[in-house]
Amino acid sequence: MAGDALEAAAFAALTGRTGDPILLIVDGQLRIARCGPGAAGLAQRTEAALRGMSLIAAFGSAALDALARESLATSAPVTGEADLGPLGARAFAVGVVPLPGGELVVAMHEITAQRRIERVRRDFVANISHELRTPLASIKLLAETLSGGAVEDAATARDFVSQIEREVDHLAQLVDELLDLSMIESGETVLKIEAVDPGAVIAGVAERIGPVAARAGVTVHLLPEPAVSGDIRAAADAARLGQALLNLAHNGVKYNRPGGELRIGWTPEPGVVRFAVADDGIGISEAQQQRIFERFYKVDRSRAQRGEPDEALAGGSAGLGLAIVRHLAEAHGGSVGVRSREGAGSTVWIDVPRATES
Repeated sequence: MAGDALEAAAFAALTGRTGDPILLIVDGQLRIARCGPGAAGLAQRTEAALRGMSLIAAFGSAALDALARESLATSAPVTGEADLGPLGARAFAVGVVPLPGGELVVAMHEITAQRRIERVRRDFVANISHELRTPLASIKLLAETLSGGAVEDAATARDFVSQIEREVDHLAQLVDELLDLSMIESGETVLKIEAVDPGAVIAGVAERIGPVAARAGVTVHLLPEPAVSGDIRAAADAARLGQALLNLAHNGVKYNRPGGELRIGWTPEPGVVRFAVADDGIGISEAQQQRIFERFYKVDRSRAQRGEPDEALAGGSAGLGLAIVRHLAEAHGGSVGVRSREGAGSTVWIDVPRATES
């Protein structure tokens, strides 16, 4: 009897754990005999309500129920996975072990984060494969055409070579953006945070985007300095902040309308300095606004004002430019945002912390 009491106490201690893994004991009819707060929280019920419930009724998972039934039928340990929680949003590795008395110990270890990482990796490989395949196929076709006799036609040969150069430039830029994004995400990019003059950063971006905008028929307008009291500075790495804003400016030109305007400026906001780039383009739908800062997400190519983009406008063509902007903003301890209406242009901004006054 003392041994049974000790065993019961041990089971109670194990199933009463609040950490990972979540443990519970079910009987031979797959009804929950013992559970703790972890299981109750996952099932969104009280411990008292869970006791006596069937496993499938408690968690609503056919996969979990099937693992328990298999272990019960074979009298052997079984492992597998099950999606649990509201709408099955959490992934768990499940282990079921039969006990001598006919009961089962069910251990559930959450693996949601691992599955999310695996999904991101799969998406990354699929996306990068797609981005590489298109220019490589184009280069191969152009080279085959040249070797098949087109090289004898000087005008055609020059045109094909120019197209090959554009595709190679695209590949080189893609590699550069991937390396840049990888270094930023991994924390290898060290920012040199200083008290930066917002006006100087904006003026530098306007100067660099000017020639590109002129070729596209877009006017660059540097917004006047805001009327503020005191000397406001941003706590930023001037070069990296300028890189992020230049990415926004490139998009503002690329998706603008002929004869449109690109407006670049800054304003003081509570605790931060906001750097904004606005255009007169065709805008971004509300659904796309939620995703434009994701890696490899690209707004429909038909939004571009020209079918054959200028090399200077090719920045971020793989859908990495705005992801780099977001990561650079977050590396500064800031954030990004967008406001847009289809047919009426877009405003994209970067908020970075204000520099503390010395």
